[in-house]
Amino acid sequence: MRLPFIGLLLFASTAVAQVGPAVSFTSATTTTSNNTVTVPKSECGNARRFTWTRTGNICGGSLFIYATTGTCGGEPTATDLKLVSLGSSDSTTTGTVNFSVQQLLAARGGGTDGGSAATCDSQTSEISFNLCASARQVGGYLGTECQTAYANVGSPTFVLKYDPQPPATPTIAAVIPRDSALSVQVDGAEADSTVIVEVAMVASADTDAGTDGDAGTDADAGTDDGGLGLVGSLALEGTTGPVTRVDKAAGEGNVVITGLTNGVTYRLQAIIRDAAGNESPASASVDATPVKSNGLFDAYVDAGGQERGGCAAAGGGLAGGAVLAALGIWLSSRRKVS
Repeated sequence: MRLPFIGLLLFASTAVAQVGPAVSFTSATTTTSNNTVTVPKSECGNARRFTWTRTGNICGGSLFIYATTGTCGGEPTATDLKLVSLGSSDSTTTGTVNFSVQQLLAARGGGTDGGSAATCDSQTSEISFNLCASARQVGGYLGTECQTAYANVGSPTFVLKYDPQPPATPTIAAVIPRDSALSVQVDGAEADSTVIVEVAMVASADTDAGTDGDAGTDADAGTDDGGLGLVGSLALEGTTGPVTRVDKAAGEGNVVITGLTNGVTYRLQAIIRDAAGNESPASASVDATPVKSNGLFDAYVDAGGQERGGCAAAGGGLAGGAVLAALGIWLSSRRKVS
């Protein structure tokens, strides 16, 4: 009776040892929802780094780590980017993979089933790649047999999304003059994007700027360059001095530019930056002048009013009534004082 019992123990220990492999991926790269790494066209050739860790035994065949536009689970095809291949006798349990979207696009030309190879410039539409690990699983009647089919053994599935398309050109719908500030409503921003407003002082009408004997002492002398040579991504035509850039997340209201001089005309234009970092063409420019506040707008805001685009509107119901009542009291008090 002892021999069969010992045989069962050996068989059981063998069965326990036959555990299928599993791979865990980690990355220091910033991701969005669903472990997505969004890559703009400007970073198409930049490699992304991922660390992997394996547990369990490779049961026949190989363990593959690869990137594909398809789903994870099978053996990598000719159009996938193969990164790591481990045999059943390989004891390696951890490592790193580095690859770029440029390499992923080039790999798609390796077979007839994945389309032609592309480059960072020729790929003009959005495309996504999954980081995968696949291997044969352990199964069968006793749970100890190496299966023929490959299965997905990697988690989580990181996605590299290549987004080469810049956002559409935005529109400055309204500019609200404020005390030493301008409040700018920009239309056309998509979700998860950033609204950027650039502003610079409009050049004066002097035609001899930079040519007077005292050039460099006048307010605009020596600086009226029509926007040329200014630091920044944009040079606002017909402006003088530096370009100020202010940004705000889309959907969070107007972009407010502060620290301006009342009575001075400024030229503004807007840009949209998407989640990938692509920037839209600049909007048409708009001129506006901040003005000294008489207190009406501040009283409106203090009473609970809100700035909405190019015009302010009190909400309905009790809230709107309260705002209007507060304004009425404020105006009445102003009349009495005057």
